[in-house]
Amino acid sequence: MTSTFLLLGVFINIVVFSQTALKYLENQAQITIFFKDEFTEEKIKTYQSELHNDPRIMDVSYVSKEDALRIFREMNKDEPILLENISASVLPASLEVKTKDITQLKNISEEFIQKEGVEDVQFFEDVIQRFSVWSRTVYIIGFILVLVFLIVSYSVVVSTIRTSINNRGEELSIMKLVGASDEYVKKPFIYQGVFFGVLSSFIASIIVFLLDLTADKLKIFSDGLSLGFIPGFFISPLIFSLILCFVLILSGFLLGLLGSTTAIKKYLQS
Repeated sequence: MTSTFLLLGVFINIVVFSQTALKYLENQAQITIFFKDEFTEEKIKTYQSELHNDPRIMDVSYVSKEDALRIFREMNKDEPILLENISASVLPASLEVKTKDITQLKNISEEFIQKEGVEDVQFFEDVIQRFSVWSRTVYIIGFILVLVFLIVSYSVVVSTIRTSINNRGEELSIMKLVGASDEYVKKPFIYQGVFFGVLSSFIASIIVFLLDLTADKLKIFSDGLSLGFIPGFFISPLIFSLILCFVLILSGFLLGLLGSTTAIKKYLQS
């Protein structure tokens, strides 16, 4: 049961971490529109104004030939040979465009490749798509594993309670004969099942919390964790970890309660 809740906690962490990483990649994803040398800065800025007014666009910035040269020198500062014959005149001016929805990258790209003065349009949609496929695969495998472990844990609770009932069969029969109510007979076994569930989930919660605390100290996600189903919402890793521990302990309580209730109900009906 401890393994089940530990797996559940790790799986939820993986889902949230991958969602946050995907959101970060989406925010970094952009289209770079390169313009021909003869296309003037005024005309490029006209395109920039059009994009600013487009509701699909989150941000658009102009990179002049001089800016491109500065960026090139910074990226290749350890390669002096590459910098010898490079001047601003050989580098293209460009617009860097970020969309509110990553699915619009391809549409914007196809629209601009046909426009006057555009030499090339580049974007790396395939990177985001591959990461999305990887994330979905993790979700599916993790969900199946958690489901299997939950079924196993439920079976463990039921089997343990049934063993306790069998060991105390004669005692329970006498209690029923002298008029003990079903509620009186059930309570000790339900408490036992709940104890197993809460204790195992509590142990798993401590381990998950320590893992999350380590990740928080590494400052992997400085802006917080993103929850995919709440757009634009970020939460502190520490607060998320505390909420997750509460969810795990609550799940342990419910699993223990359900397993023990099922086991004792079958006994009382027999």
